Amino acid sequence: MGQNVLKNKNFLLMGSSKLISTLGTFIQNTAFALYVLDKTQSSTLFATVLMATLIPKILVGLFCGVLVDWFDRKKLIVLLDVISGGILLAIYGMSYTTDISLIIIYIISISLGVISAVYEPTSISILPTLVEADQLESANALNMIITAIGNIAGPLLGVIIYGAFGIKMSLIFNSLSFFVGAFINMFLKVAKGMQNVSDKHTVSKFIEDFVYGFKFLFSNKKLKLIVLCVLVQNCFFNGATTVGIPFIARVEFKVTNEQFALIDITVILGALIGSVLSGIIRKNKTTNQLFINMLIYISICFAGIAIIMTGIFRSSTLSYYSILFIYLILGITSINVTIAFQVDLQKEVDNNILGRISSLVYSIIMVSIPLGQAIFGWMFDNINPVIPFIITTIIVIGVALSFKGFTRNDEVPVEG
Repeated sequence: MGQNVLKNKNFLLMGSSKLISTLGTFIQNTAFALYVLDKTQSSTLFATVLMATLIPKILVGLFCGVLVDWFDRKKLIVLLDVISGGILLAIYGMSYTTDISLIIIYIISISLGVISAVYEPTSISILPTLVEADQLESANALNMIITAIGNIAGPLLGVIIYGAFGIKMSLIFNSLSFFVGAFINMFLKVAKGMQNVSDKHTVSKFIEDFVYGFKFLFSNKKLKLIVLCVLVQNCFFNGATTVGIPFIARVEFKVTNEQFALIDITVILGALIGSVLSGIIRKNKTTNQLFINMLIYISICFAGIAIIMTGIFRSSTLSYYSILFIYLILGITSINVTIAFQVDLQKEVDNNILGRISSLVYSIIMVSIPLGQAIFGWMFDNINPVIPFIITTIIVIGVALSFKGFTRNDEVPVEG
């Protein structure tokens, strides 16, 4: 049964490795953020550091999936962890007697962004070879829980470590987290016969496999539909949540710094709760039904925010906390959209080509994040703040209904 995934030694090993490396990464990211802001007092430079990680992930992610399918994924994960830890340790050694400059932070961010572009499709592709088919939904949900814990605990530890020991100690912590993760992953036992490791590594073969990934994606009607729906939903969802909600909280409701900090904590807490409850939420539903239901709930949430923004409550504090509660629900529902999407991807695509397809899909979807932020940044500067949330409501419900129309013949429901 799916719920027995916690008895799966492979998953426990990979989950432990993921938790340790996730904590290390968020400790370092938080320390970097504080260091850059303390040193430069510039939000623009801070944003460029964030982009230094994101842009390589998008660009390299388009191509690196072929490598994930070519090489043994267990060895690749171990190697990537060792390289990441080695880079951080080397930079710590070179800057032992000097301050860490902004250039070094860019180098670290770009390097780890490139490695992450390879690592993420590798971890997605290796999961079906580590757990049973009926454990896949539970394994993906638990992976989300681990990420959420890292999102919460990592920044808290990062603040403590940066405040007590400075920026360099965060490099040591993250370096050690990668080395420990690599050691743990060495003991993974991958199912035989699910991946045919390529022995022909030429430029022409790379191009051939890369082009095949595109052809497969755009010839598979269901997969193409899922990607298109997630792309559109992600664009408007991210724009409304990462730009819209912080904007109205600070500009419209004039919240304090402490209240503003609750925004990120709330959505992470929602993701954690959603992952924990995913077994109950998805019980007796197909992944298609789960996807549609969650999108409908998301659209209702945005409609609720739009209603609140019309001034239904006289108190701005009550309005803020009402939206914060809705944001919690958005965290719960959106994480289950991610789980449904990831499970569908892992089931729809043969494991031999899952690396290139997953890296291609996630690179395409990641483009929607800055696009959505740009669109909503313009809207909130130029039109009534109620309108962007109404538009988001209409778009998300439209995506849900379109997906439902194209997937009437559903598969067997997933058991909780």
